[in-house]
Amino acid sequence: MKKWKNKLDEMQEQKMLRIEHNGCWLAFWGLVIAIMAQIMYYGPDCANEIKGEFIVFMCLAFYIVIGCVINGIWDRKLAPTWKVNLCTSLIAGVISGVIRFIISYREYQMAAAGAAVGFFVGIYTFAGCFILLSIALFIYKWRENRLEDETEDEEKDK
Repeated sequence: MKKWKNKLDEMQEQKMLRIEHNGCWLAFWGLVIAIMAQIMYYGPDCANEIKGEFIVFMCLAFYIVIGCVINGIWDRKLAPTWKVNLCTSLIAGVISGVIRFIISYREYQMAAAGAAVGFFVGIYTFAGCFILLSIALFIYKWRENRLEDETEDEEKDK
């Protein structure tokens, strides 16, 4: 396959990377919001309505996660720590619990039952998110050490 020659200078290349970066995250969070809005509107049994958005969202999420893991990157602003994982998981748990409370209350008109459902969904989301982020943190640290060892070996060979 023939590769095309890059016709951008360094400044244009940096601007293009920034545009692509912002577009990627706009698509990512736009899909999250669209999926959440459809779940809240159609209820929890809306698999057919969100199928397309969910597939695109998961492809984008897996691409970002795998690309970051392969290159030993955690995040631009957040440190790879257990505290960050805990806070992030807590935010995800609260958001999912509130969304599930709204859905349950809208369907059954019972605040106490909706709060209980929202609480348990929030707890399960928190636990699942924390476990997955902890696994990702372990893999990240392992990969980062391997990449550092590879660069040290290359420097010794010179």
